[in-house]
Formats: sequence, C-alpha cells, structure tokens
Amino acid sequence: MEKEYTPQQPIIGPVLPGVTPARGWVPAVSPALIPIGIYDGKQQLWVGFPQEALIEALVLGEKQHALDRIDSRNGRRSLTVPEGTEVGQSKTAEIEVPAGEVWYLRNHEIRVHRAAALSAGNLICNFRVSRFPKVNDLDKLFYSTEDRLVATQAQIAAGDVTDHRRLLVGGYWDGAAEVLVKRDVLRDFADPDELGNALRLFGGDKLTLVVTVDTADTDDADVDVDLTVWGLRGKRLVE
Repeated sequence: MEKEYTPQQPIIGPVLPGVTPARGWVPAVSPALIPIGIYDGKQQLWVGFPQEALIEALVLGEKQHALDRIDSRNGRRSLTVPEGTEVGQSKTAEIEVPAGEVWYLRNHEIRVHRAAALSAGNLICNFRVSRFPKVNDLDKLFYSTEDRLVATQAQIAAGDVTDHRRLLVGGYWDGAAEVLVKRDVLRDFADPDELGNALRLFGGDKLTLVVTVDTADTDDADVDVDLTVWGLRGKRLVE
C-alpha cells in the first residue's frame, strides 16, 4: 500500500541526474539551491516552473534596462550608387549588432538623398534582416514587392525621397473646399502591418540596405542612400 504524504510531512532526499524523485518528495531549500516551482498538494508532486515562461519573462525584462540609445550615431549605414551603374546592379551596406548586445528597434527609415543632376536611373530600395528565414539562400527582404521604396529619377532630382508614411492628421474648410492635412511619419516595426512588435536583434545580427538600379543606367550623378534605425540597447539576459 502506497504511503500517504502531505506538504507538512515531505520526503526529503537527494536528487540524482536522470532519476525521477519519489512521489511526495519536496526539494530541500538551501543557500546553494532554491527550487523554482510549486508543490501540488493534491497530486503530491513537485511541479517545476516551465522554462519557457521564465525565458519569456527575461525577454520582457531585457528592454526595461535601457543601456544605450540606437539612432543615427550607431544605427545608420550609407552607400553610394555611382554614376553609370547598370540596370540590375545592386549596392549594399550593413548595420551589424555588436557582439554581446541586444537591440530593440522601433522606427526605421530609408532615405535617398537629392541628386539634382541625375538625368536617368530609378532606384529600388529595401533591406534584408539576417534573423528572418532565408529565401533562395539570401536573407529575407523586409518589404514585399508592393511595399518597397521605388525612387524615380525625377523624384531624386527634385529632393530627398523616403519610405515615410503619410498620415492624415486633420483638415479644414478654406471657404470653397475641404483641405486635408497630412504629415510624414517614420515607419514603426510595431505597427500592425509590419511586425506588431519591436524588432529584437542581438550580437552578429545584421540589417543590410539593398539598392538596385531599375529601368535605366544611372547618369550624370552619384546618389547617396541611408538606412537608419531607432530604438534601445537592452540588458542581454537570454539568447
């Protein structure tokens, strides 16, 4: 007949690797080992704290420790598309998270700088994320074909071109018609149609700016393009 045990009368015994403790056993609390879990009095079993729950709590805790700010000083890379670059050719530049760091990124921006003398050459701009699944042995592009930034020659010659959102912020009546007021805003990884959350990257992860010449070879001017991200460097607690 199996002996009945209660939490007030626990069995205390050694724990050996690969050995299941006896029914009713409760680990001894000592300065060297503090058990993480709860004792199920009904089943008389020690229920260990789920590792996944602990990891999730640590991940949430990482970004509460803001150790540094990620901005144009450490979160920007630039490249130049030279005059005469042929259709289909791409130029790249990488932002790499330093070893031992964890980044939580929110805002991001691709900016094609004005080149007033540019007379030919549209640019397709996107960036790759090394942490995402690879596609055809390459890191996955963040933007889909429908969402990527396409900067035409005319736009580049006229001024800076960005992938900002245009949001409606208000409107007014000018006496004859309604005038809508919009403003440019930085894109946010936490927006529902992007990731719905901050982008978490750690040491060795990369964001790669990719700029490809489209429709015609670039002519009469070099074009500079930036990728900038904003966020924070957290306290690394888990992989």
